[in-house]
Amino acid sequence: MSFRLNTGIASQQSNLYSNQNSLNINKSLDALSSGTKLTQAANDAASLAISDKLLALVAGSGQAIQNSNESVGLFQVADGGLSGIEDNTQRIRVLTLQAANDTLSADDRANIQKEIDGLSESSLDIANSTSFNGINLLDGTGGSDGNGTFVTQTGANSGETQSTSISDIRSSIPTVDVTTQAGRDAALADIDSGLNAISNTRSTIGAAQNSLISNVRNTSVTQINAAAAASQLRDVDFAQESANFSRQNILAQTGAFAQAQANSRNSNITSLLG
Repeated sequence: MSFRLNTGIASQQSNLYSNQNSLNINKSLDALSSGTKLTQAANDAASLAISDKLLALVAGSGQAIQNSNESVGLFQVADGGLSGIEDNTQRIRVLTLQAANDTLSADDRANIQKEIDGLSESSLDIANSTSFNGINLLDGTGGSDGNGTFVTQTGANSGETQSTSISDIRSSIPTVDVTTQAGRDAALADIDSGLNAISNTRSTIGAAQNSLISNVRNTSVTQINAAAAASQLRDVDFAQESANFSRQNILAQTGAFAQAQANSRNSNITSLLG
């Protein structure tokens, strides 16, 4: 009669379960300490890839919002400069109408001309000096291409941009001479043409600002939704993970006890055979 003693199998099984429990405990601890269940790709490769794309969208959207807000600031500065030029031009128009009346003498018109010249010079100064972050806004040289076209990266992806052109406003500042009849006759048409160009430019800038503000709202919604979706994939359910950690601890303690018992039995059998 023969018999077989499998004295090592129980111990090996206990070791296997103990090692697996240790891995599970470490995984649970990582999740609880980091707040994410995707501490490594092996945990859930598909969810990690998706969440990484969502987080890239969140970060990109944040920068796009900042870009849009900065461009709104740039356009507000440009509009402020244009407002000053427009006010000067409106005043020049009033003075031109005043000089056109024959109740004035040549000396009166000469004094009016001095004020007009001062206003024109002020408008040119505004056009030449209005800038944002060192970038001229009203002389037609702004933008990355130096042609007055300002491009805003309004989205998190390639091609999501908005372009706004601000032409050289200096050409819209009229040259007025009210000291002669011919100068007075030509002045009003030039002034009205300049005012129309300034008004159109301000309308373009205003529309660009409104579009950017709307884009900020829409991009903010996209950012919030993407962040929420990424959170669903990455964030730990602390109640569930805590319960899982407790269960793994119990299993580890049970495994340690079973392993100790197996080792004790092996020792007893060995001593009997000895």
